[in-house]
Order: sequence, then structure tokens, then C-alpha cells
Amino acid sequence: MVAAVLLLAGCAPAASPATPVPSPSNGSGASTVIGGLDRVFLHAMTAHQERTLAIVRVAPQRIRQPGLRTLVAAVEATETDEVAQAREWLRAAGLDPGGHRHEHPDPSGAPDPVSRLRDTPAAGYDAVLVAVLAAQQRQAAELARAHLALAASPAVRDLARRIDESRTAQIRLLTALPVARVTP
Repeated sequence: MVAAVLLLAGCAPAASPATPVPSPSNGSGASTVIGGLDRVFLHAMTAHQERTLAIVRVAPQRIRQPGLRTLVAAVEATETDEVAQAREWLRAAGLDPGGHRHEHPDPSGAPDPVSRLRDTPAAGYDAVLVAVLAAQQRQAAELARAHLALAASPAVRDLARRIDESRTAQIRLLTALPVARVTP
């Protein structure tokens, strides 16, 4: 079910019912097995995280609120590390760790988040960034939460749990910022 949703959403490559492939250590000395839905999840999540990284890297110098600047830097560091770990697992399992498309057409016809941020005047930038990033992180948490029950690999399940928890906490922090209550 989740794989079908991901495929329809354009988040992941077509998944074949591949036999799980063992990969090297997950950092704790245990082996990580990547295959089937874990592979689909890792590809979908890294594509989603690449979009998040594009969002936070659009124009960090335009962020006015120090708390938002700090949170954006933390998001960038966390997601850069998670993408590197997922790609390492995929590569070690002999799978393509490369970038995959991540397109979610907005039914309202709104521009993609990166374009929206580029086109936002300085005075409203923080509020738009909070709105865009909160929506992006909500999608990541939902994707990770959906994968928790399906994960075959304990390491991938742990990654999904950490993503769900951290993105949920980030959403709380983002929506508590004073700028979050300002309409652009």
C-alpha cells in the first residue's frame, strides 16, 4: 500500500520484489539488510530530504529571526547526515544510491517551494520559509511513520523512527516561532 502511494506520488522508483541484500555494518557492528520496501523508503526519503535541503539552502542569509536560522542550520546538518547514511546503505547493498525525482504537484497550482522562496520579498521570507518547511517536515514525518510497521531492517526502522520524532519536534518548534503566526 505505502509503496503504491509513493509510486503514485512520484517519490520513488518502481520497486521490484527484490530479495533483501545484506549490506555492511550499520554503525553498531550489526549488518543492515536493504531490500523491498526498505529500499523504496530509503529512495523516497532521500529524494524528499534532497528537496528539504534545497529549501533550506535557497537563501539562508535572508532569514531574519535567529531562532529560525538556528533551526534551519540544524535541519540541514541532520538531513545531510541522514542522506549520506541512506546512500551508504544502498551503495553497500549494491543498489543505486543516486538521486530520484521528487515531485508533488500542488493541486492549487502554487509554485514549487524553492521557487516560492526565491520569489518571496525579504519582509515575508521568514513566514514563508516556516510555512514551506513545516509542510515539508510534516510529509517526511508521515512517510517515516508509515514505514515503521513495514521496515524489514532494524536499522532502517530506527532511521524511520528518528525521522518521525525529529521532524515532529521540528514542526512544533517551527509553528511556535513568532513569525509562524504572521501571514505573508
